[in-house]
Amino acid sequence: MLKHKTLITIILILVASVDKSFSQELKIDPMYRIQLLVQMGKYESAIEFTEKLDDSLKCGKFEILGFCYQNLNNDSKSITYYEKYIAECDPSYIQRVNLGDSYYKTNQLEKAKEQFLIAQKTEPELGLIDYNLGLIEYDKGNKEKAVEYFTSAINKTKGETLDFDYVEMQINTLNELKEYDSSFKNIATILELWDKNSIEYKYTLIIKSSIFGAKGEYQSAIKMLDDIIDSGIDNEIVLLEAYTYQLDFYSKMNKKKKACEIYTKIESINPQSGILKEYKCE
Repeated sequence: MLKHKTLITIILILVASVDKSFSQELKIDPMYRIQLLVQMGKYESAIEFTEKLDDSLKCGKFEILGFCYQNLNNDSKSITYYEKYIAECDPSYIQRVNLGDSYYKTNQLEKAKEQFLIAQKTEPELGLIDYNLGLIEYDKGNKEKAVEYFTSAINKTKGETLDFDYVEMQINTLNELKEYDSSFKNIATILELWDKNSIEYKYTLIIKSSIFGAKGEYQSAIKMLDDIIDSGIDNEIVLLEAYTYQLDFYSKMNKKKKACEIYTKIESINPQSGILKEYKCE
């Protein structure tokens, strides 16, 4: 929200300047205009202006086009421009991670892995790289190796910067390997990071319920989720996650009536929730 307010303020200042002095020509630096458009998420417009940039700015041009096309889910074009950046400019880990991401999304796993490993040499403490490498190993069926990468990602980003995607993938993969003791042990370690009344603590408990679910102990999992919900969750995303797990568990138990009750609750919170497309409430 603050970024939007800042952008509006800048625009108002520019207009005010024109009103006060008509003798001055208003000039906006092209790169500045493009940066504003990117910040506002207007990627098509950013692309239009970026393509007009002089070739002397080719490195900035390649990077912006790669970034914009990636955000428009056009990974093939994103790859084209990031590959040009890597070949002709001075890439940092940022461009390599972004290129690797587009490779991954187009199922070019080995190329993605190559970029992430190069990036890791310059940024060895960046947990995101380990997480991405873990996703690749998971997709290749190397789940034990994937767990190692997910664990490394978590160890590098404990505390306020912890990404719960890392935790969920680690626990889900351990569950698939039926390494339930390791799942419980790792969740216990994560729980120690948070205050028991915090939203992070409750979200970690929601992930913990998935371990009981993976073991087929659905009643225990649902009871845990009921307790979490009853304790009060003032975060819509976390509340939806709790209900999503409950919907899954009730469905697996073939408890259609209870599943429909949860389905209705999810629908009342967010009728566009993707999980609603996966289940039918009859």
